[in-house]
Amino acid sequence: MTLNFIFAHLNTIALLIWVIFFCVILVRYLRPRWVRDISYRTLLFKAFALHLFYAAFVTWGQYYTWATSSDFTRGLLAAPLPKEAPLWGMLEYMRPLLEGSFGYFTYYAFGRFFLSIIVLFLVAGFLYTILKFWNTRQKSFEGDGPELLFILMLIVGWPGIILFVPLAFLVAILFSVVALLFFKKDQVSLVPAFLVATPVSLIFGKAVLESLNLYTLLAL
Repeated sequence: MTLNFIFAHLNTIALLIWVIFFCVILVRYLRPRWVRDISYRTLLFKAFALHLFYAAFVTWGQYYTWATSSDFTRGLLAAPLPKEAPLWGMLEYMRPLLEGSFGYFTYYAFGRFFLSIIVLFLVAGFLYTILKFWNTRQKSFEGDGPELLFILMLIVGWPGIILFVPLAFLVAILFSVVALLFFKKDQVSLVPAFLVATPVSLIFGKAVLESLNLYTLLAL
């Protein structure tokens, strides 16, 4: 009964966990004295771990479902990867490993649960590298600002990051205009803009991307 409830509400549970995680990040940024023993690097590691744990859990859940559903699905667990199944780039060298038992399931689980996380890690890591390099030249962030933005990118996930980054810069522009017009400040931090864009992208990102006919294209 518990497993059935978790599987039936998995997306909602995952969203709730990320919302709680974001609240921790928000407290860490706004009231660092309350959680001063938790560094951004520790939180970054936990964000990576949460994504990997989720992928591992849903992989196990898929295995459990197929193993207990029917003879057909149990047969899929033991099936090798069909020769006509596509593998991209260097993954083609892994085909011999998928020609035995669990080959099809491994291929399915990787494409269904792990590929989007790997893409997220690569895209977020690339953007983090750019922000880190930019910060060494412009000093646009204080302390662990780039690491904080890296965490936020991991929170919104894939493909939410596609909406998150332009939305965050749009909010930053609006903040800059307001600061210049009303407070005569010509520089504002990017961090608040990214913090504002995070819950919007996390909660409404899928709906927005679907309305733009981009979600199906970007979903892996």
